[in-house]
Amino acid sequence: MDNKEDLDKLDRQINKLMNKEEDNNDDEREVIVDRKYEYDDVNDGDTKRIDTIDDIDDVEVEEDTPVEEVEEPKKMTRVERLEEKENLDEVDEVEELEDEEKKPKKKLTKKQKIIIGCVAAVVVIILVVLILFLTRDKKIETDVEEKLSSSEQKDIIEDYGDALKGVISVYYEKQKVLLEYNDATKLVDFDYKVKCREHEIYEDGEIYLNKCTINKQTTKYSYGKKQKKVEPEETDDKIKVFVNKKTLKATFTEPKDKDNYDVYGFNIDGAYTDLNLLSETGSDYVYYMDKDYNVHMLNFKDGIKALNPLNYTSIVPIQNEGEMDLSYAAVLMDGKWGIYNFEARERIANHIYQAIAPRLAFGVSGPPLYLETIDLDKVAVYDGDHFGVINYKTGKAIIPVSYKTMLASGNYLWVIDDYDKGHILDLSNNEYLNSKYDEVYGIVSGKYVLVNDNKDVKMIKLDGKLLYDYGEIELGKFNYALDYNGALFSFSKDESGDKCIEVTYDPSTKKGEVKDMTCGGIAKPILYLYPKEETRVTVTFDHPEYLETTYPKYKDKWEVIAKSNGDLKDKNNKEYYALYW
Repeated sequence: MDNKEDLDKLDRQINKLMNKEEDNNDDEREVIVDRKYEYDDVNDGDTKRIDTIDDIDDVEVEEDTPVEEVEEPKKMTRVERLEEKENLDEVDEVEELEDEEKKPKKKLTKKQKIIIGCVAAVVVIILVVLILFLTRDKKIETDVEEKLSSSEQKDIIEDYGDALKGVISVYYEKQKVLLEYNDATKLVDFDYKVKCREHEIYEDGEIYLNKCTINKQTTKYSYGKKQKKVEPEETDDKIKVFVNKKTLKATFTEPKDKDNYDVYGFNIDGAYTDLNLLSETGSDYVYYMDKDYNVHMLNFKDGIKALNPLNYTSIVPIQNEGEMDLSYAAVLMDGKWGIYNFEARERIANHIYQAIAPRLAFGVSGPPLYLETIDLDKVAVYDGDHFGVINYKTGKAIIPVSYKTMLASGNYLWVIDDYDKGHILDLSNNEYLNSKYDEVYGIVSGKYVLVNDNKDVKMIKLDGKLLYDYGEIELGKFNYALDYNGALFSFSKDESGDKCIEVTYDPSTKKGEVKDMTCGGIAKPILYLYPKEETRVTVTFDHPEYLETTYPKYKDKWEVIAKSNGDLKDKNNKEYYALYW
């Protein structure tokens, strides 16, 4: 019989005996099985040892018959007894475990509780110290976040927004480029780590920030105001301006990568020529000349004319030291010119001038395409009787409007007063040479001056150094002066203006010459071209040295494409209505 069968049999025997004991109320007989021994109180206190499972089999008792005797145990070999003992030990071990589980757990003494509590506290302290050590940086950051009150969070977002806006503004002033948000944040040096999930940077330099965190801590505060962004739609209008979304550079030429450009379309009423951008960056205006040679400025984004609805005839931009001024323009109204800050819609100079031009001399020309200053912020003006110089940004006079004639030469002006006396002035109204000579006839290239010294005509430098003495010459009314391989002065000898005398000086030979000739005067003819079909035309001058002012700029030649309607276009696709000088 194997071990498992022995154990099962043993269990049956024990259960049977235990059931027998419960049913027997008179307690006449009690059988006690305790592990490896059995006690029988019927045999006068004699104790019989059960060595084997077979012995237990022999102890079976019928239900109604009292147990009187037990058979002798079967003799076993030593090996069999050892095996039997081993099996019984396993049964005892299982029973001990079951009994242990059934036993009520012993309560800890007060001393034991104190010891266990102390040990647990020490373990907790060690763990806390270890966690603090491993996360010391994160803990500090968390402490900072927890200390930020609502008002502190609001102040931080405001300070960060101001810093970001300042960086964007400074960068635009220097580079004329509007930074993107990610590029701008890299340039901000700030004490807190601020990140905003919503961000907008607008063309006017304002910014909007929302859904911001400070050191990863969520805040409810925003910065600035959210503007409604209107994306311009491409139109089918005749004229289009393409503006690069990143650089804001504008062009009339349609780009290949149109997705990177905003497209603005507008129309111009009637015929026009010389359409130009006021500036490629920084301005939303174009300017052009109509068929009557009046100039207009128009906002290409909304199609509205500058200073609308002011009723004027012409509005001409101002070129200040080679750059278009993006805020000021001369305005012709009721036949008189005034000056406006058209962006601020403020009038700077009243409408009292018949002309505003850079180099007014002995007459008034029609309205130019743009006005060029003669010095920083200074333009020449003509009120119908006299010339002068004003600051176009303030309207204040620099040189009084009190001279009958004015001619610019380098950084100097030659003017004639109401007494027909000539003067040389610089652009700050300082006068030169008049106290030394009887007459000052004019200046060329800012350095050659023709004077009358006690009836002798002389060519001198501005500092008074003699260049050439022509002797006594009878000169008539001053006609013009220009640079012609040195200096050339022309005077009309009679009232008809047909006969003139020229006084020249050649710096290469250091000699002067006087000769009679037919008067040519200073003419400003306009050349119109009307070919039967579109034609490439080249125009040259035999004596370009006589040219003082040209439009467009003359460099060895004019080369344009002329259409049958008279429209002209140069190699850069810039349009003109005529050529003039």
